[in-house]
Parts: sequence; C-alpha cells; structure tokens
Amino acid sequence: MPAPIHVHFDENVTDGALVRRLVFEGIDGPEGPRAESWWRLPVRDLPAPPVLDSFVAGHALWAALRGQDLVVHGPMSPGGLYNLGELLALRHALSPARYRRAIAVEPDRVVAAPRPAGDPGLAIGSLSCGLDSTFTAVRHRRGLVGDATLPLRALVMVLGFDVPLHRADRFDVLRRRAEPLARALDLPLLPVVTSSMALGGQAWPQSAMPLFGAVLAHFSARYAIGVVSAGAPHGTPRFGISHPSVLDALASNDFFRLVTDGGGYGRTEKIELLRPFPEAFAAIKVCWQGDDPARNCGRCEKCVMTRFNFLAAGLPDPPCFDGPLVPAHVAALPMPDLHRIRDLYRTCWNELEARGCGGPAVDLLRRRLARVPPENALALLRRIGGVARRVVPATLRRHIHARLPPALRPEA
Repeated sequence: MPAPIHVHFDENVTDGALVRRLVFEGIDGPEGPRAESWWRLPVRDLPAPPVLDSFVAGHALWAALRGQDLVVHGPMSPGGLYNLGELLALRHALSPARYRRAIAVEPDRVVAAPRPAGDPGLAIGSLSCGLDSTFTAVRHRRGLVGDATLPLRALVMVLGFDVPLHRADRFDVLRRRAEPLARALDLPLLPVVTSSMALGGQAWPQSAMPLFGAVLAHFSARYAIGVVSAGAPHGTPRFGISHPSVLDALASNDFFRLVTDGGGYGRTEKIELLRPFPEAFAAIKVCWQGDDPARNCGRCEKCVMTRFNFLAAGLPDPPCFDGPLVPAHVAALPMPDLHRIRDLYRTCWNELEARGCGGPAVDLLRRRLARVPPENALALLRRIGGVARRVVPATLRRHIHARLPPALRPEA
C-alpha cells in the first residue's frame, strides 16, 4: 500500500487578493511529490471556515484514484468525516476499477463545528450561466418553491472550471453576460479563480459537485448552505447512478451544507418555468465544445439539444443563440448508434413528443432517429463487414456501401 498524502492548509494576501491553498505532500505519481490547489477570492476580510472538510472533500476522489490515504493537518468535523467516508465507500462500490479502495481520511483533530447561535442560515449558489444553474438562481431568488425556498443571497462564478485559467479574457466576457441577470435578481456576483481542477478534476465528473462545494465553502462564515444545480432529472442514469444528488449531499459537513437543486425537473420544464423571467434567457450558455467558452456555438450536440428544449417549450428562437434551430443543425448531429443518442432521447425527443411539437427540424430528427441501429445490431454488422472486406471484391463493396444508411458505413 502506498504511503499517505499529507494535506496542509494556508492562506495569505497575494497581489492584493486573498489566496487560500491546500498543499499535498507525498504524492506517488507524476504530480508529486508535492502539489497544491489554490483559490483566489474577491474578498480580503473573509473568515476561513473552522474545519477543512469541504476543501478535503473536493480532492478526496483524486486521492482515491491513486489509492493513497489522506492525512489532514488541520481540523475536520465529525459529520464531515463520516460523510466523506461514506462518499469514498460508495464510489469504490460503484466503480471499483476506477476507485480501487475506499481510502482513509485521518485529520489531526476532530472538532465540533456548529453554526453560530442565531445564524440566519443563508445560502450562496454557483452560477455557470448554464440552464441548470440559471434555473436554480431564479427559482430560489423569485420564491418559486414556496415555503421551501432557500434564502439565496449571493452567486459565485468560477474561473478554472468550465472556462480554463488561461482564458481569463473570455471569463470576463462570460461574467458580463451574467451580470444583467444577477442585477435583476439583486444578487452580488462573486468571481473566484481556482487551480483545483488540475488535481481534483482528474476524478471529474464524480468530483464536480465536491469541487463546487469547496469553492462555495470559502464563504461559509457568512452562508450556511451552498447550492449547486442538478444536471439531469432524478432517475436518469448519470455518472454510474440514477440519483447522483444523493452522493453530492455527502460533501456536506457540520458547518456547511451542500444542496443539489432541480433534479425533479427536465430541461424543457426548467425553460417553461423560466418564461415569466425573460432576463434569464439571454445569459444562458450551455456550449462546451465550441472554441469560445463565453458563447454558444449553436452547432454542437449540447447546443442543438438545448435548442430542441427551447422549441419544446414554445421558444424557437431564444436570445442565447445567434439564430433559430434549422434542419442543418439536425443533419450535422452525430448518430452512429443508440448508445450515443440516449441523452438526446432523454433530454429532447421525449419532451418534443410529449408536447406534440412539429416542424422541419423535428421531422428531420424523427427520420434520422428511425434509421439509427441498436448497438448490438451495429456491432454484428461491423463484424460481418470485417469478414466481407477480406472476401468481397472492392468494386462490389463500394456498391453495397453506397446503399447502406450512413451509420452503417465503414467510415461512420
């Protein structure tokens, strides 16, 4: 068994900004023997949390990938230590090839970390400009949950996650895109810069919510609750389980609670609920495959699926895209087999069908979906094709290929 990684925390003011770090020593691998994650914060007089639970939770799955225990030189809370142990055990049980064992986390000391007497229990949320986080911000700030509304009082945007550190100029553009929505909601928009993706991000996407929780926890002296957004409705198989928010909650501790919001809604439902708040739509940025992380390319799979969500909600030309959905967008979607298009069924097609949507783009999508073969049939045909390439003359093969659906051709 490899030696444990030792974890230290420090903070200082660098170039006028408050910077906090987790330093890791004894790393067995190319990042080692020493590495760090840092967070540059927009507020200099921000009290540090009394426990390191959230920061450690953001990196524990990275350590589990390596099979190295963590020795934390600082305080952790009893509840946070318990939750983290459960998170590591569950991830190992769900993905034993990826997380070879449930590593141990051993802090210097375990301390009680209750909220201060009279704490109002306010919430701080993450805003990426995606549909999910936009929905969560509007939903709770506008009181759409009735008595269950979380008292959201601030939003955080992160440079170093969706927008990489070397694209700070585009992060500034994305932040300006979000500012009108933040003003409409009367919420401060706090920018945080972090390198934590370099280490913690190696366990992405399982580490996504713990890493967001680590960012929000920097503000936990003022906010008892961190709010992140569910990326898929409950019951949708995602990241190895059907209810990932159950695991997300295990990044909580006795001082700071992490809440995953919105898993009871599909993407089209979220758009429908946002319709009375049109200021939300201009800010939405869903694209992650385009060249510019501050805008929607409009053509990639995620953009086209979101266009269909808007169409299903009765908004064929939302302001977050440069133009409406057209058949050319559908024609360019990759559809080699059913495995690749399951997300399209879950997030687009079923919602279009349920709402009786039509039009040229929907008709083309229907025709394309009808021609997509199941994975087992495709695998069998490709095995047969491998044999055919060895025994069938090239001229005859070309003749056959020309009559096959595109997904079954050798180049698909």
